[in-house]
Amino acid sequence: MKMWHFPATALSALLLLASPAQAVQLQLPAAEMLEPDVRTVESELAAARANMMADPNAALAHITAAEALLADGSGRTGIDTEFATVWWLKSEALTRLGRPVEARPVAQQALDILGAEPEPTKLFADILVSLGRIDKVTSEYGAAFDNFQRAYEVFRAIGDTRSESIVLQSIGSIYNDAHQYRRAESYYVDAMRRHPGDPSLDLAANNNLGNAYRELGQYQEALEHFQRARELAAEMGSTALQARILNNMASLQVAFGELDAAANTVDEAFSISGDSARDEWTRFLWGTHARISYERGDLQDARREIARTFDGVSLAETTQSYTEFHATAADIYQALTLWSEAIPHLRAFKRLDDDAREVAASANTSLLAAQFDFAEQNMRIEQLRLVGSEQDLQLANAHARQRLIAVSALLVLAVVVLLLIYVRQRASRDRQLVLEKALYEDIETGLPSRTAVERSIVHLARTAGHPVTLVALGIERFKHLKNALGFARISMLKAAMAERIRANLGCEIVATLSPDTLGVIIAVADANAVLPAAERIRMCFNSPVTLDGVDIDVAVTAGLYAGTGGEDCVKNAIIAVDQARETSSWAAVFDAVRFGDPDQNLTLMSRMITATRNGDMAMQYQPKLHLASGSYRAAEALCRWTDPEEGVVFPDSFIPLAEETGHIREFTLWSIEQVVRDQETLRTAGHDISLAVNISGSLISDPDFAELALRTATRGPGRISFEVTETAAMQNPERALENLEKWAAAGIKLAIDDYGSGLSSLAYLKTLPSHELKLDRAFVTHMASSQRDRMLVKSTSDLAHGLGLEMTAEGVETLESLALLKLMGCDWAQGYALAKAMPLPALIEFLEANAQVIVSADLTPDAKGQAR
Repeated sequence: MKMWHFPATALSALLLLASPAQAVQLQLPAAEMLEPDVRTVESELAAARANMMADPNAALAHITAAEALLADGSGRTGIDTEFATVWWLKSEALTRLGRPVEARPVAQQALDILGAEPEPTKLFADILVSLGRIDKVTSEYGAAFDNFQRAYEVFRAIGDTRSESIVLQSIGSIYNDAHQYRRAESYYVDAMRRHPGDPSLDLAANNNLGNAYRELGQYQEALEHFQRARELAAEMGSTALQARILNNMASLQVAFGELDAAANTVDEAFSISGDSARDEWTRFLWGTHARISYERGDLQDARREIARTFDGVSLAETTQSYTEFHATAADIYQALTLWSEAIPHLRAFKRLDDDAREVAASANTSLLAAQFDFAEQNMRIEQLRLVGSEQDLQLANAHARQRLIAVSALLVLAVVVLLLIYVRQRASRDRQLVLEKALYEDIETGLPSRTAVERSIVHLARTAGHPVTLVALGIERFKHLKNALGFARISMLKAAMAERIRANLGCEIVATLSPDTLGVIIAVADANAVLPAAERIRMCFNSPVTLDGVDIDVAVTAGLYAGTGGEDCVKNAIIAVDQARETSSWAAVFDAVRFGDPDQNLTLMSRMITATRNGDMAMQYQPKLHLASGSYRAAEALCRWTDPEEGVVFPDSFIPLAEETGHIREFTLWSIEQVVRDQETLRTAGHDISLAVNISGSLISDPDFAELALRTATRGPGRISFEVTETAAMQNPERALENLEKWAAAGIKLAIDDYGSGLSSLAYLKTLPSHELKLDRAFVTHMASSQRDRMLVKSTSDLAHGLGLEMTAEGVETLESLALLKLMGCDWAQGYALAKAMPLPALIEFLEANAQVIVSADLTPDAKGQAR
């Protein structure tokens, strides 16, 4: 996979400006002869150079100030050269800011002020290089070659090997744009040889070689050059350059399937960049991380990370740097069946891909027409230098080249024009075929793509005059199969499955709807009538699929939907697969009632967030009794929402929806902040109790949320508990454990909620850094009448104490149960027999009225233990 990388031309230009000797090559008078305002010009230009790489806007501001100072003293000697220097730097800054159209007249102005036949100075050659860079950025490759050639001749004449090396790297970048990576490689290698031992130049060349070898598929060579570039950036003390090169390295590792190595590389880039990371580079690091998460199957993480890449970015105006990130975003949203979010990225990808192909075609055309090869020219010059006639041969070589170009231009002009017309027409036809194939054929399996399915559904429905049924086939254990087989073989497996479906069902089209879902179109209007055909598909996988001599057991779950719209059919059929899995069925017809109205769901989520801000959402607290001491030392925070339109909205209605839509993170952070504020109020009232907040399972493995929650909770004046479910921690144990240990180390008490309600694991219970075990109410409600429940409660209490945990019983609804719990050694009790959830003012009153509660263990509670 081709990812964004640090461009060669931009880095070469930076190195040209970063030369340590540059300050003495501005051709200004000696320092002791300068007037005070000229020294100011010098300082402004020095500041401009210092900021050119990290902050071109700041550099441009310094250059504008120098320009104004020069205008005030336009009658001084040497002013033309100084203006040329200022305008040259201004054009560099504008080009780096992505404004090449503005930069061109400024650079040309700098060139014109030097006269019709400028002296062969470094400033003259630097301006030519700037013009060449502008020409390259605007795809005028012929003009770029011409300016680079002229600059190269000047640098050769004045013996500036460092600048020669930079020009060679710029020319190599043109071959890179033309996808002639071997030629680009030769220029980058020659550039290092031309001026050896310069860390900046070696860094640029190694980075560019890494990019070239990646495109050539040479993983080890590319990795070695990126590592060397990173070492040089570290020696130079530049964390920003290290982060950029590490991003290139991570992109390489992703492209070759080294996902763990890529994740470590991106994490390292984040860790070393710190505050020095610019927003642009932070975006690209998040984009690379999103691709890693996608390839691992962590779609929700990938969605959050790719959103950070495009946050605040207009999708219709993105540059080539974002091409593969658009592809990644489209893959992620398609896998999540978020078609409306995937389509803009597909369009942006197509726009940028078209532009890139135009650039490559333009570069190749210019390379075909140009009659200039620096590597060969310099080899000949070096050979002639050995016989002591360098200067004469350089002049003769220049004249011979001019004559050759003039004669060649006359001879091949007509041929070139005809060739250009033919190449453009052929490229246009080829591009159309490639785009059509890419749009309607899955590149990995060769099966029809989702877009082809959507088009076929519309066509068949229009032809038949009635809806058609799409059967979506979700491949079970897909992530496990992908990890076991690898990317290439999982594609072969899907192709083999499609062939078996075609053979058994007699259908022509079996397509890929998403990475883990195949699809079959059946021209029947009633989806329920297609269930027998779906059953035949399921049965055809009763025997293993043989791949490279290995038998692979596969199974599918079917989702069916009948309609006339392609996008609706695909979306609803895939949702039906999930609905079938939820009910442990092998197939399901899409149930619109179960799915709900997406518009209403989104509206409800919008109102939920508004409710947290306007006071409609409030926090109530259910006290927890400490049985040994008879005092209320803790309370659990429970949200209560009274909507102006819907009335009371119960948590069971909006919490799962908030988790599904991604709003749970903002809501949970609000909950923690509210609890911290309420705890301050409680402490002021004289009640120092611990407050517990429920943390959604979807957030436990999120490192960003973990950090935000930690900072918010530790701002509070007292003890805070986080209640998490054991099953949530099991979903991604490594990340969950890391976050839980971070919370525990900061003093946040951790409670395992609803213990016993799911598939509890003693191994995870031993591993989790918890302090409290909350037994699910199902074991407490009937314990007074059920000996089995009493045995389970007692054994769980003993287990908790054996592991050094306290145990809380939830759902205590009778005084008899309360007495039994104390008798069994339970530490805490919570339930309606003690108190219901109440607003904060009522909690303060409750705590003052119930400073001491006596709970007898002889099943005869004291009067003070009566329900309140």
